[in-house]
Parts: sequence; structure tokens; C-alpha cells
Amino acid sequence: MDNRYVGRLLKLVFVGALVAGVMAAGLLGGRNVALAQDTEAQTFIVEAGDLGYANVEALQFAPQNLQIHRGDTVIWHLNGFHNIRFASAPVDLVIAPEVEGQPLPQINPIVGLPSIESDGTYQGGELGSGLPQGISGTFSLMMDVEPGTYSYVCDVHPGMLGTITVVDDATAIPAPAEAAATGAEELDASLNAGIGVMFEMLASTPMMTEGDELPVTVGSPGIGRATIHAFFPFNGVIQAGQSVTWTNPADSIDPHTVTWPPRDPAEDVMPIEQEGGPPILALGENLLGNTQSGAEVGADGAFHSGLLLPGQSFTLTFTEAGVYPYVCHLHPGMQGVITVQPAA
Repeated sequence: MDNRYVGRLLKLVFVGALVAGVMAAGLLGGRNVALAQDTEAQTFIVEAGDLGYANVEALQFAPQNLQIHRGDTVIWHLNGFHNIRFASAPVDLVIAPEVEGQPLPQINPIVGLPSIESDGTYQGGELGSGLPQGISGTFSLMMDVEPGTYSYVCDVHPGMLGTITVVDDATAIPAPAEAAATGAEELDASLNAGIGVMFEMLASTPMMTEGDELPVTVGSPGIGRATIHAFFPFNGVIQAGQSVTWTNPADSIDPHTVTWPPRDPAEDVMPIEQEGGPPILALGENLLGNTQSGAEVGADGAFHSGLLLPGQSFTLTFTEAGVYPYVCHLHPGMQGVITVQPAA
């Protein structure tokens, strides 16, 4: 069994054990569990995304809405490439200010660079974790703020947002284990919805072109907070001289690429040092791409779209018969094949 599924199963078992322990403590103590927790600061877990079966991913914070008391700590488990930024709305992930008269595409420093360190104390304002170094890890803050509701976002994934409501000490709230169980239910609902849509798309997407161009859906259209890391159709069939157009649906919640051969992730961002300031996180060729939409592909089969944001398309014309594999550079396991038959 895949290690990520084993880890998810163990996590659910752990949450169940915590819930059972809390319930037992409440029964034995003869008092309300939520009131019993108010004597000291607590630690709450929020899952930032989750990966399910068949490359279906939930892009959400779970629980999406969390209640805590002032002085409690929140730990976000980063199950994917996410940032945590306290704000009411996301900002653009990529900006292109002019440097020496030329646009320089780069990661927005508001997103990419941390303005508060993990294990720090949040006292209000628009502050964020910055982008993680990998696709897993944790980010932790002690919430030292007045009662109220505090919104936060992931700027990488449109619509991925959460809230933390700080209530006064006299107000009972769900225990950490109960909050974690609610989050697990929210994630399961999204992942199950995504798996259902995946089977529908597999059954309804034609593999062969009916004209001179084969459409391929990159990822999935909007299905709540789930996304499917797959190409539909997975194996497209055309004739030499015909084209393929890959489209990331406008209501998608994830960027993708169309790439062959696979590329080194270490070259996604090329930092440019600045004297007296933080580095510029300039986009490398991996994210910019090196193939223009509308280009022809020959026997070498090399091409790279760069980032395809929701609503964007990328077209290639295949001039020679053969089998042309490709991947999404951003999402491991997201791969497809174009089979080009000799022209009739």
C-alpha cells in the first residue's frame, strides 16, 4: 500500500483514539468536556490539503472554521505546496515588475517570503508563512489576539481559505480532537466527490479526435475543493499533422504544465540576491516554459508549456508518427500520452 495512504489511515486512527479518550474523560469526570478544557492553553491541528486515491487532491483547510481561546496554538500540517497568510483575500502568486526596462516574472514576495516565523506569536495583521521548501511540513502559531474572527488564505490555490474564531475564555469550544475529526470529515467529503467526477470524466472523454484537433482537459473543472491531477483523455490518438490543445478549465483551482522530458524542480525559481534586501524569487524556465503555443513537435518530442493557469490553453501540432509521453511538472504522477498515427 502507498505510504501516503498508510499515513492517512494512521492519522484517522489517531484522531479516533483522541476523540474516544476525550469522551471517556468527560464521562468519568462527570462534567462537560468542552468546559473542562478551559483550564490551560491547547494545541489544535489544521490540515492544509490532503491527497487521496487516484491522484485526487483536496485543496482546503480542514477544519475550515476553527474555534479557539486566546493563547491556544494552531499547527497547520502542510500536505502539499501551500502557504498560510492571514488576509481576507489572496494576492497574485506571480508578478512581473519591470527591471532595467524589461518585465521580470517572479514569485510575489508577499507570498513567497515569510513575514512571521513558525512557532511565533500571531498578534494580528496581514502576516504569512512564505512558501514552503517542500510539499510537506508544519507551520505553527500561538494566537495572542483579541476575540474575533481571523481569516487566512493559501495564495497558491484559488479559493483555499480558512477562519480562526477566538472566543472569550468563558465560552465552551470543541476539543482539539473533535475539531480534528470535523476536519477529517470535510476532507473525506471533498476527496470522495473528486473520485466520483474522475470516473465520470474517464467514461465521457473521447480518446480520438473527430476533426483536426484533439482537446485534452488538464486537471479538472471545479468540483468544490477537490482537484484531479490527471489528463483527460490520458491516451489521446491523432494523425500526423493534427494538433492537440490542452486546456486548464476556467473554474479549476490548480495550475499545471504540459512537459516532456521531466525537469529538475531545483530550477523552478532562480533567486536573485539584492544588496540590503531579500532576494528576488525570479521564475526559472521550468515555470516560464520554452515552447510557444502553436509550435510543431517533431520526432524528439521535447516541449514545455510553462505554467497553465485556470482558463489558459496550450496547442501543439505533431508532425511525425510516434508515441509522445508527457507529464505535469508540478504534480507527480500526473502524466499522459499522445499516440500519433501515420497520416491517412
